[in-house]
Amino acid sequence: MFQPGRYGRGSGWIEACLLCLLKEERSYGYSLMEKLNTLGFTAEPFNISVIYRNLRSMEKRQLVASFWAASERGPDKRMYEITQKGEKALKGWIRFLKKRQKLLQAIVDKYESMHLE
Repeated sequence: MFQPGRYGRGSGWIEACLLCLLKEERSYGYSLMEKLNTLGFTAEPFNISVIYRNLRSMEKRQLVASFWAASERGPDKRMYEITQKGEKALKGWIRFLKKRQKLLQAIVDKYESMHLE
């Protein structure tokens, strides 16, 4: 059962973003951190430990799986990919976010209808 925010304050948003990025393609932690910019996280970069902590939690809950991949330059990298369970969780996140989007838009519309400066 999908429950946003169930795993700690604020961690859910990162989870939703990581699942979305991993649905697009398998990746590793530092690459995911860079890709978060495409979702609007440009003001402050995430501490990489936040990314890895979320990935480990998601792996324990079987939302993602990891494996070691050889790197042309440097050490091997732990690659992450979304699982079927992760795809179901992502669908739940999208339903939740669409509902939240409607609520937020209703508040903005109400405010703008009052013609306040």
